Amino acid sequence: MKTWFITGTSRGFEPTGYSTDWSGSSAKHATPLPVYDHTRDAAAKVRAQRFPAPGNPVATREAILTLVDSDNPPLRLFLGESPLRIAVEDYGSRLAAWAQWRQVAAAAQGTQG
Repeated sequence: MKTWFITGTSRGFEPTGYSTDWSGSSAKHATPLPVYDHTRDAAAKVRAQRFPAPGNPVATREAILTLVDSDNPPLRLFLGESPLRIAVEDYGSRLAAWAQWRQVAAAAQGTQG
């Protein structure tokens, strides 16, 4: 007997930054306050390093259609190159920190002899 169930990417997509006009001339921007120039510049530098090349929104169509047609879709799908790279770097760092603190975390269980 076959079991029927629904599979799918239930938590959604993790998209890259796209080359749209979202933050361009069609957006409304507040007048920048000079006191935040340094913070704005630092944020722009980090953003440029994390997302070096914006994605093409038209190219996303084929990726989503491939996902929809899949018999075994992932829970999440990273779209573009940057999101997966960022996740691997971030989780690698987290895993290393958690491993370093493993004994302290285990001691919090209160069951060690």
